[in-house]
Amino acid sequence: MIVRVAVGSANPCKIEAVRKAFEDVYNRIDCGGDCGEDAPSNDKVHVQIVITSHNVSSGVADQPFGDAETRAGAKNRAQSAYDAACAEAAIQNDATNKPDFAVRLEGGLEKDMNPDTQKGELYRRLR
Repeated sequence: MIVRVAVGSANPCKIEAVRKAFEDVYNRIDCGGDCGEDAPSNDKVHVQIVITSHNVSSGVADQPFGDAETRAGAKNRAQSAYDAACAEAAIQNDATNKPDFAVRLEGGLEKDMNPDTQKGELYRRLR
């Protein structure tokens, strides 16, 4: 089984984090002994994770501020990564290369009021 994932980033650390997350999820799938001829004998589904990276725009500020802008940037990059991967598959004339998933990790800043001091604080949020 092949799972194709389009990642909206060229950052090697983010790409590897996505790979590990998908491997963790798919390595837990038990096929109940019906894994097919080429499967290992441990009743686990053999899944190959294929990652494509796409350096695409978020459509928001370079440093998103607030939850809404951070979420919008992540959503935009994921959609753009999916579109870029589909375009590559079309150029190769191979529909099987279309991604099953599109992922983007987007970091942003958030201002929060500290109830103890009534002062605003900035913190990073990762989406």
